[in-house]
Amino acid sequence: MLNPLQERFRLSELAGRQARISRNVDVGVLNRFSALCDCPDAVRVRLDFRFDRHGVVRMDGDVTARVVVECHRCLEPVPVDLASGFSVAIAASETQATRLGAERDVLRIDGDEAGLAELVEDELILALPERPCPHADCPRSPRLASPADGSSEGAPATTKPFAALGAWRPAARPGRQPR
Repeated sequence: MLNPLQERFRLSELAGRQARISRNVDVGVLNRFSALCDCPDAVRVRLDFRFDRHGVVRMDGDVTARVVVECHRCLEPVPVDLASGFSVAIAASETQATRLGAERDVLRIDGDEAGLAELVEDELILALPERPCPHADCPRSPRLASPADGSSEGAPATTKPFAALGAWRPAARPGRQPR
């Protein structure tokens, strides 16, 4: 029996049988995803395969995971529940991917075989939040060094190093417009 790192699926066979794959995937298999976040538990994956009316392999799926990402404001760890549903056409060549991409989301797989990591890793990465902190004003965010409201309370006095040059400016003569 193959371990999950070696398990490969023949996509046309899965689509022909309208197969469903439901697995818990260890994050160790998902190298790019695990580089972006900590995922203490397995990722839950459900994939359904079928042929569409044009004979193209379609994959509909859901991925869920509990991950820990870095807050974009305070840089502290934030737990996030990921859940993503997707539907893609699977293309076996760049030409087919270009043709199909005009109408639907496409996943390009070389050949007819793929592992779970190839099938779901991009969707997991896309499901990661852009700004993971749930608070608009993060309570753990460091205070700003200067006041945001424009008040000058406690701010050092502003120096104007070229103020003395104003005295050298010739006085405006009557009837002459300043430049």
